[in-house]
Amino acid sequence: MACAKAPAPPLPLVGERPLGWVDVRLSMPAEQPATIGSNGPFEIYDSQGLLVMEGSSLPENTPIQVEEGEILLGERVRVAQSLELRPLDGATLTFRGQQYRSLLRIEISDQGRPRVINRLNIEDYLKGVLPVEMPDRFGLEALKSQAVAARSYALSEGARRGWLHPDVRSQVYGGKEVETWLSTEAIEQTAGQVLAHEGQIIPAWFQSTCGGKTARAADVFPAPPEGVLHKQVPCSDCQHSGSWSWTRTLDAEVVCEAAGLPVAPLESISLEPPYLPGRPEWITITAGGLESRIPAVNFRERVSRGQPRAKQLLSTRWAAPPRISPEALVVQGQGWGHGVGLCQYGANGYARRGAGYRIILRRYYPGADLVQLL
Repeated sequence: MACAKAPAPPLPLVGERPLGWVDVRLSMPAEQPATIGSNGPFEIYDSQGLLVMEGSSLPENTPIQVEEGEILLGERVRVAQSLELRPLDGATLTFRGQQYRSLLRIEISDQGRPRVINRLNIEDYLKGVLPVEMPDRFGLEALKSQAVAARSYALSEGARRGWLHPDVRSQVYGGKEVETWLSTEAIEQTAGQVLAHEGQIIPAWFQSTCGGKTARAADVFPAPPEGVLHKQVPCSDCQHSGSWSWTRTLDAEVVCEAAGLPVAPLESISLEPPYLPGRPEWITITAGGLESRIPAVNFRERVSRGQPRAKQLLSTRWAAPPRISPEALVVQGQGWGHGVGLCQYGANGYARRGAGYRIILRRYYPGADLVQLL
């Protein structure tokens, strides 16, 4: 059941994104029409801040198009550059039938198509993130640790890029309809709290299951902040995850293509460093008399791309020495995700043992401080 106990923050001035607000570029497949609406009073402003339309409601199937470099909204509004649809008196806006808090901006993309952006306060944004990133059954303390991580990640990435994806490229964002009472409670009990290092909010990465030990940020992401997330963290609390251990059999063709080799019978494989269970940094594969040495992160990505989960390497953590034959490579792995930062199943298990969210965060974000934004 959705719940919003705190009043909605006042909308910013037209065209402005205040500190603590984020822009989420909502997904819009090219083959599907873009439609917006409002279930109550609304106003529409152009890029100059001029009111161009108002009304008591706007049908949710109102189309948005771009024509000759201008944005067309239905049959009545035609503006250049951008427009903002702003709700009044507690109304809720929709994009392609889905409900979103705060306001919607429509801009023209580089491809000449309408781009729809949900601009909203970070706390309201989190209400549409937490329920899809961590289930309520994980409990309040685990949810609170996830809320702090998600808030930190969003503010860090939003500052770096200027906007957020609504999917796993940033964080999964489901809008107003996915909100739950417990996730909202976790957000409100940690309101304004972020993870920081040397005065900077960190990109607080998180993942489903570390499989026994997290990964160092520097082994996964380019140019991570120094002095934080800089060491592997042992974790035995995620053993109840369905992704704690898994086995995959990869055909020789898939392995050769991932390694950049001509398709040939597999001959050998070696890992660097070779210590298992662990996360090798490099993988060397020999097939047909040719050898290729590639980063383990790249190997995982290449063999998993476009495959269903049951055929993916879920992580870079290898549990045992791989078995190889001319026809296939058999990998035994542990965990699901990149391995950096909060282990969600680990947070759940740790909370079950009595750990509060501050202790959970201290475990998974070595070098980071929990601070309160003003």
